Amino acid sequence: MKWRVNLQAPQTASTSKLDPPGYNQQIGALVSKEPSQGGKQTVAVDFLLKEKKAWEFAQSSLKQVGMYAFMMYMSGNSVHIFSIMMTFTGLYQPLVAIFNSGESFKPFQDQEGRVNTLGPRALFCLIQLGSLGFALYKLANVGLLPTHVSDWVGGLPPIQPIEYSSGT
Repeated sequence: MKWRVNLQAPQTASTSKLDPPGYNQQIGALVSKEPSQGGKQTVAVDFLLKEKKAWEFAQSSLKQVGMYAFMMYMSGNSVHIFSIMMTFTGLYQPLVAIFNSGESFKPFQDQEGRVNTLGPRALFCLIQLGSLGFALYKLANVGLLPTHVSDWVGGLPPIQPIEYSSGT
């Protein structure tokens, strides 16, 4: 038995097509409207797309944080140059990302300020703070973060004895 396709037969309306994965019905409805509304529909589509891209950008940093966490885990807890470099890179990168988050989210804003980037920016900073927390945990495990009382003993003044004894 061979497969045959009849290209001459008319297509029936009963075969419904499914939407592709990731298709947003609201955006599709705005794009498919008649062009009688002019530029209004493209502006609405731009706002939705910019906000969606801002959320995607904020969540994309989670992959980078996972990669750094895995690399810091694999570098071990001993004091070697590689583990120290990985730990300080893990400290430096989140701080730079948080301080530059305003510049990172500027392409997603419009001139009138109608695209809200506060939520995606807050999520981005929260993910970066999680990465910073993991780097501080790693720094404490390596022993480079002063967390015990014995780390601060050198700065204490010597204790004066209350009484003296002599052996005569």
